[in-house]
Amino acid sequence: MDEEPSLSSELEETLEKHRIGGTTSGTVVLSDQEGYVGDTITIKGRNFPAGESVDVLWHSTAGDWGVLKGNEIVGPQYRPRTDHILTVATDESGSFDQEWTIPQDYGGAHKIEVQHDGETVDRAEFDITPWFELAEESVPLGETFTFKGYGLGPNVVTNNYQVSWDNSTFGFMTGVKNRGTATAEIRAVGPPGKHVLEVWRNYRGIPYLQNNTQSPYGEVCGDRPSRWTVEVTEPEGDLTGCWMDEQFDEQPLDLHYPDLDVESDASLEITPTSGQAGTQAFITGEDFPPNAEVDLIWYRHEGHRVKGIPITPEPHRDTLPTVQADADGSFQVEVEIPPEEGSTRPITAEVDGQEIAVTGFVVQPRIERFEPQSGPVGSSIEIELSGVGWTMYENGPFLVYDNKPLGYACGTSGDDKGGVIRLDIPAAGEPGYHFIDIYPTIYEMQEDEPNFEIFPHLSYLDNHPMRPLPAYHFSFEVTEE
Repeated sequence: MDEEPSLSSELEETLEKHRIGGTTSGTVVLSDQEGYVGDTITIKGRNFPAGESVDVLWHSTAGDWGVLKGNEIVGPQYRPRTDHILTVATDESGSFDQEWTIPQDYGGAHKIEVQHDGETVDRAEFDITPWFELAEESVPLGETFTFKGYGLGPNVVTNNYQVSWDNSTFGFMTGVKNRGTATAEIRAVGPPGKHVLEVWRNYRGIPYLQNNTQSPYGEVCGDRPSRWTVEVTEPEGDLTGCWMDEQFDEQPLDLHYPDLDVESDASLEITPTSGQAGTQAFITGEDFPPNAEVDLIWYRHEGHRVKGIPITPEPHRDTLPTVQADADGSFQVEVEIPPEEGSTRPITAEVDGQEIAVTGFVVQPRIERFEPQSGPVGSSIEIELSGVGWTMYENGPFLVYDNKPLGYACGTSGDDKGGVIRLDIPAAGEPGYHFIDIYPTIYEMQEDEPNFEIFPHLSYLDNHPMRPLPAYHFSFEVTEE
């Protein structure tokens, strides 16, 4: 009788893994198939090899803003992400029950995969429902309270949530960054008493009012609330004044530097590298030609998008001094940062008509003027800001008055003071305190959906593109005639 044909070792190994009791046997199920960030579920494994270790993987998404040239906002960009979350030992019957808390992550379906010896055994699926959390429900007039969203995005439908105060929608929240978690600080505006905060969902950037009654995508937050009553209490003391959010140390973007005329060993540095108008800074040069006369040149980005004029770095020679290098080719000079255009301001060093070194300073926003701070209805409230940048993510700050949208301003002005915004706002409302907040926006985005353009970005604190931009805050008292 003929001998049975032999199997290759590779095929034998493959077949062995698929036999009952082989390394790829096993079943995984979840105690719950859907829920919220922060929920605890039980991952249940059965029919695995006894006394073995298995690995549990979580399949999700990594997200960020797509930005070209440090300026042009493409839109949200996502890619697959896999996290190893657990290593679990099976018992003598080949089983395990393991509790696990759903981490801060994007909404929608996530695969939970179990591997043994590097081979996938089984998968289950968990669906995260977005939800929002209100930190406080009683807040003194003029103060802010934290409003936080979890499980936002990446789906276009769940990537843009609109926030309303007393039925006035005044901004949006998105979780493009930080794995779907977004934070906003909401101003408690008056009069004192009960007010309604609500969050809506719509990829077009405006509330779809049938969210919770007839939406094919279900209610905004599943079975959790999307509407809250906030008690605004009487203020303590005088509230008039203005301030900005905290600003951080920043480094200039060399993408915004002009090209040099020639390459050289000369180097140029500035300390500090960021700050508001009025900051005292030191410019230091090294390895310049000995005893050379060096012209320091300040650059602004000039042009006009609406008029079709490309925005390019242009030299302004009367802003910074001319210095003399010493015998070693070194120099240091102290300068004051002018009230200028924000973002990266290139600084070049020119010797004998040729620019041979470059550095940059990040000009940050500043409130230059806010007056008066009280007056009757109709009073002109004059506000002047400096350091507003030219880029798509900082060029169009948006004003809200008592949490009602008013309009946007532009850092590309019609005069020779780019980055300086002058505003004249009429005082309105009943006698008492009223509040103007100016939030960052995305002026223009290449992708059409979801729509994030020219509307207050309330989650700018942890989700704005490129830079940690601050918001501006103003309190005005309307007085009797």
